[in-house]
Amino acid sequence: MKIALLTLSSLSLLFLSCEREGSGKCTETNISTAARSSHNRGEDCSSCHTSGKKGRGCFTVCGSAFQKDQKTPMQNAVMVLFTRENDLPDGKITSVSKPIPFDKSGNFYTTETISFANKYPAIISGKDTSMMSGALTNNASCNKCHATNGSQDPIYSQY
Repeated sequence: MKIALLTLSSLSLLFLSCEREGSGKCTETNISTAARSSHNRGEDCSSCHTSGKKGRGCFTVCGSAFQKDQKTPMQNAVMVLFTRENDLPDGKITSVSKPIPFDKSGNFYTTETISFANKYPAIISGKDTSMMSGALTNNASCNKCHATNGSQDPIYSQY
């Protein structure tokens, strides 16, 4: 009986140690770069990259975008959040966040603290900029709405 309990305890520790160290902890840093590839393009990143889930780090801003053909992942682009004068959709741009680069998979993400309340997202690719007409209301997990089965179309370049 003692051997069975020891074996069971040892196996439990082995299985627990197989989970990625630190996963699901919001203290981990994970920021997209142009040289990196990621996974699950077009899916809601925050379903895994949030406190207590298995994703590495808790994303504060995340999403995916595609080229004009709506299939090819967008690369060599950045996502920024900006504010407008008097918080009006057509107001003069008054500030812009640090750019978040797209990775090779067409995803952008950061665990850095960024305030997204009353911010307007924009994707800049070369000389082209695509801006969302409305301000973010409650999150910056873009694929939560902009997905194949989301309430809005996936994000893609207009150019």
